[in-house]
Amino acid sequence: MGFLYTSLPLWLAIGGNLAAVALLALAARKQSFARLHDDTLQHLWLGMTVAIAVMWAMNAWLNDGPVMHLLGATLMVTLFDWSLALVSMAAICTLVAAVLGTPWDGVGLTFILFGAAPVFVSTLLQRAIAAWLPRNLLVFIFGHGFVTAALALGAACAGALGLQLMLAHGNTAVIPPSYGMAVGVLASAEAWFCGMLTALFAVYRPAWVTTYDVRRYRFNRSHVDRGPRA
Repeated sequence: MGFLYTSLPLWLAIGGNLAAVALLALAARKQSFARLHDDTLQHLWLGMTVAIAVMWAMNAWLNDGPVMHLLGATLMVTLFDWSLALVSMAAICTLVAAVLGTPWDGVGLTFILFGAAPVFVSTLLQRAIAAWLPRNLLVFIFGHGFVTAALALGAACAGALGLQLMLAHGNTAVIPPSYGMAVGVLASAEAWFCGMLTALFAVYRPAWVTTYDVRRYRFNRSHVDRGPRA
């Protein structure tokens, strides 16, 4: 997935890389790395970044067209919040491009569409869930893990589809007939991947989940005294 293998116009390649740098500067202003002074959180962040980079590298071509793979952006937002997730997705795009030996002109655009876009979609959806839906653990797991992951991947794929059509001047022949079905299957896999890991972390290692607050999401009142995770 992404535009690592796509020949891009020079203006789009430069614009994508500049926009990627601007987004990383925005994340840096949040002083994201201050939270990584905690050794456990630091090791988890590095480990998840490498693991998702490996997952990105194991992709599949769709009829010699788009490259499909899981994103993992929603899980990174759930575990580390948006700023660290954004930095992690940039590192993932860079690692994958280096390992696969792809041209560098598409790295910035790939990061924007398949790293930054799902991060921001996930952040908005998770904040809406926290504000409007009942505050319990099942809602946290189902909303933050399953639903948000599927919708974030769908939004990224929709953005990629629109850009592909723009580059082809509206010629729909560049979109494989099975694209919609493949996105549906991939969204289901993304939901299960992020949802199951969110459930495991929230139940067994809630201190590892930055966006998890036991004062809001809990089985019962006996969990209140365990303290918050902000």
